[in-house]
Formats: sequence, structure tokens, C-alpha cells
Amino acid sequence: MRITSLVRALGLAAVVTAGGCKSLDIVNPNAPDAERALSDPATVEAVAGGSARVWFNTYEGLTSVGPLVTQAQTYSASWNNFNMNFYSGVDNPGTQASPTPVSTWNRNTRSWQNDPSAAGRTSVEFFWDGYYKALTLANLTLRAIRVNGLEINTPADTRRAEAMALLMQGAALSGIAMNFDKGYIITETTDLSTVAYSDRKAVRDAALASLDDAIAVANANTFTTPSGWSNGNSYTNVQISKIANTMAAYLLANWGRDSTETAAAAWPAILAYTTAGLSAAPAFDYVFIGDGNNWYPEILAWFNAMDTGRVSTRVAAMLDPGSQVHPFPVGGNAQPNSVDKRLGDGSFGTAAMVAGFGNVPATVNKGTDFAWSSQAIFNNARGFYHQSNIAHIRYDLTGQQAPSGAYGGLGPAPVFSAAQNDLLRAEALIRTGGSLTTVATLINNTRVTRGNLAPAVAGDGIVGLTAKLDYESEVELLGLGSASYYFRRRRNGLLPGTPHEMPVPAKELGVFEQALYTWGGASPANSPTPP
Repeated sequence: MRITSLVRALGLAAVVTAGGCKSLDIVNPNAPDAERALSDPATVEAVAGGSARVWFNTYEGLTSVGPLVTQAQTYSASWNNFNMNFYSGVDNPGTQASPTPVSTWNRNTRSWQNDPSAAGRTSVEFFWDGYYKALTLANLTLRAIRVNGLEINTPADTRRAEAMALLMQGAALSGIAMNFDKGYIITETTDLSTVAYSDRKAVRDAALASLDDAIAVANANTFTTPSGWSNGNSYTNVQISKIANTMAAYLLANWGRDSTETAAAAWPAILAYTTAGLSAAPAFDYVFIGDGNNWYPEILAWFNAMDTGRVSTRVAAMLDPGSQVHPFPVGGNAQPNSVDKRLGDGSFGTAAMVAGFGNVPATVNKGTDFAWSSQAIFNNARGFYHQSNIAHIRYDLTGQQAPSGAYGGLGPAPVFSAAQNDLLRAEALIRTGGSLTTVATLINNTRVTRGNLAPAVAGDGIVGLTAKLDYESEVELLGLGSASYYFRRRRNGLLPGTPHEMPVPAKELGVFEQALYTWGGASPANSPTPP
């Protein structure tokens, strides 16, 4: 069986590059002494931390994330950087003066361009390559510890490397399961000569098993991770367990390609995972620290910048239906006056910024998450519907669009949040017949505390609470990787013709001389539900 590309992805040369570990004295760099490398505790510990960096850069990387979140009409950009313009384009929008009804829009010519000669192929390749590189590093760590019996400094240090590797093994396999119709299930004990495709459900279950293993190791041991494993933050074993629980819930809830698969998800298990997840007291967010280079939260650098990305008018109109029209009207949308304090009056920054960003300098009614700009920054010829006057500035801690903040890919970059966990737990309670009073409390953790909106109450019933839950999800998931796309996908919120999953990349298919194929556009949105 030819596994050329797979072996290339799993080569130790990739470990040295992706893991950032110390240089190895290798005579032949194309065939390094793997066993020698895996017998060095310092190298293996660096590889464990390196798996987190590779996963983070993949999870936040715009080559794949950009098309997904713009397809979801949560963020918007007409630039074709990262193939966003093509994949988020609408085939039949009409004109700005006379738009067709939004309910008739489609993307029937916007399938994944899964061909070696197509520029858009990179959006399919990026997740595949990145997640398998992260999986490689995790597996090498686990092989050294679990197969070869390596001890790293102390038993506690060994267990923390093991727990991190299991967390990243589960996270990487989750990325394949949530995005591709099939993939390889590879662990530290896999015989590469027998590797074959597994369907997306089997990959999901393998990811869940790894996350469960991470939870068990974290719960059974006491340790604190080095701050270098997130470029700035350390996490205890208790926190690693909570992170893995939230990841497991996120996988099960968001794996579904449509509302039917989502309804069939293991919601009692999701409830159990979220109960033990990030929002279990004391709550915290799983945060990496961007440095604009080796640790690069690309989605925040792009979409927390007022001059490159915007919030879709679909979301803007939810935040303030009185001032924000969807789709973008002739003359643009006026300055808001939202009752949601995350938008408020849309003011932001200083008078010195106005020329460059079109902002209204901050007032006492400024929003915490969103800002209004008078500038329509996109080229109308590329689709008027991309335009929006609302920018997402939640993670710009400088408050001035300074390069020293999220605008430059620097500073705190959350990948999973306590609020995200709360909202998933609320949904699980609704779907399993749980307490509506608790559901309302969970929704209000952001709805009232952050939005200053009228509180949800049990008397709203399932319909009313679900509507408030959906609103909070649309606001709170922005900037957390591709979370807003998965949410829209499982709610049947994507436009017709939008792909609901990715094919195995063309370059991988070519190794096996398999036929090229794709999803979306004129093809089905996704593969059938595996049995």
C-alpha cells in the first residue's frame, strides 16, 4: 500500500520544524533516527508542547477558517485572500438597488475546488495538513511514553506530557472528523502499513476516545503545564480535564452536517461533558498568546481589524434591527443605537483614528465587542452583499486598532471559552428535557452580564429560550476558530450550495491514484450519514 504522503506528513523532519524542538544531529535529514530522538526526554517534552502550537495555528488559520466563517455569513470579506471571495460568493444576489430575496440566494457554483490546478485547493489542504502534523507530534510523544516507557524528568512531568499529547491527539482527530468526509485514524500504536480511510463517524469516535483518555490522565495526576505550551499561560491538570471535557462536548454537538444529524447527537453525553467543562467553577477560557509569528491567531488579526474584515450584515441586523439592514443597502447602514451593550452606539477608539477607520470616537455608550465604521471597505464589484458597517473589536485590547494587539496577531487568543461551554450546556438541557430555569441562568451569563439585555426566564419556554440561546451563540462564537460555521451548519443555516464538509485533498488522492471529488455547489453538500 502506498502511503507516501502520509509518511511524509509523519516524518520526524516535520517534528523538528513543527515542534520547534532542539536541533538533532542527523546524518540524513530525510531519514532521521526516530528512536534516538524519541529516547531524549527534553526532545519529547518539546514535541508535546509543539503539538499544541501546530494545532493552535491550524485551528485559527484563515486559509481554511476564512472561507468557513464567511460562508456562514457570520464574518464578511470580499477580498480573495485565503479564497474567501470565491467561497463566500453568492450566485444570484441581484443588485444593491434591487437585491433578490435573501431566501433565494445560493452558492450552486461554489463547491470546494479540489483539483491540483485550482487555486482554491489550498483551503481544503490547510486543515488536512495542519491537523495531521499536530497529530504526528502528539503520537510521537505518546509512543515515547506509552510504547517505549520513557520518563520525562519526574512522573508528574511524564503524565503532563502524556495528557497534553492525548488532548492534542483528540483535538487533531476532531478537526479531521468535523471537516472531512473521511480520514486516517492514527495513534501511537498504529502500523502505518495498514492505514486506510475511516469514515467521519469513526474518526469522531476515535477523537472522543482520545479526549476521554486525556480526561482520565488529567484527573488521576497533579501537574501544571509549562507556560510555553500556550506561549504564555500555564494550566493545571484540573484545567486540562475541563478543556478536554469542553472539546468533547463541542465535537459531539458540532460534528453534525445538518439539523438531522445534530438531533441524533449524544446530548446526554454532551450535558455530562459540559457540566465538567470550562464553565465549571472556577470558570476560565482556554487561551493562547499570539506573538504575530510562531503563534499566530490569524482569524483575530483579520476580523478584529476594522480595515480588513467585518461582521456580516446578517448578524449586524440581529444586533440592531433598527439601524442595520441585511443585505447591505444603497448608502450603507447608519450608526447603531443597540440595547445590546456589546454593540451600543458603535463608537470606538479615538478621533485620531477616524481618517483611517471611519470610526466614531468612543462615548460612554460604546460597545464592548462591536464598532461602527462609516467606511464601506470592500469593492462593490465583488459583491455588494459583502459590505458591512459593523466591525468586531472584542479582542482588540488596545482599543485603538494598534499593531501591538489582536490587529497584529498579538495578545490573548481564546480558542474555547466558558461562555461557549455554558451555551452548549443550555442546549443540551433543552434537548434532554432538563431544567428551563437552569437554561435561562446559563443564557443570562452572557445575555445579561455582557449584553445588559432583558433576562431569559423559564417562562419563555423552549421556543423562546432557544431563540435567545441562538442569539447568544451568534455573538459569543465569533472569533473562536470556525465555531460560528459549525453552529450555522448544524442549524441548517448555510445557503444552498454551500459545502457542509471537505473532501480528501486532491494531492492525497493523487498518491493513491484515486478519482478527484468534491462537496458543495452542484454536488451534494456532504457525504451520507455513516451507519
